[in-house]
Amino acid sequence: MSKGGNTMALIPITVAEGTLLSVSNNDAVLTIVVTNTNAIPCKAGTNAYYYVELSDGTNEETYTFVMPQTGTIAAGHSETFVVANSTLGEVTDHSGVIYYTEV
Repeated sequence: MSKGGNTMALIPITVAEGTLLSVSNNDAVLTIVVTNTNAIPCKAGTNAYYYVELSDGTNEETYTFVMPQTGTIAAGHSETFVVANSTLGEVTDHSGVIYYTEV
């Protein structure tokens, strides 16, 4: 989709196991790995916004991460984000989009 030079790309999302932050909550931290399938033609000097939705079937959380860009994001490139988690159990559904400015 494109509108005025701004575009989005659907991305697959991988959620790793929680990393122990607290002995009372093994899932207090989530590691989110975002990998784009195709090359994304970002304009150098702009930001890419990684928009991620996670759900455990009952609760849903939405995260947005900003990454400065030097140019095209190569196909198969991964970004890893770590977030505090106080609401989600085992993540059972996830989706994401990268918003970016085209070259």
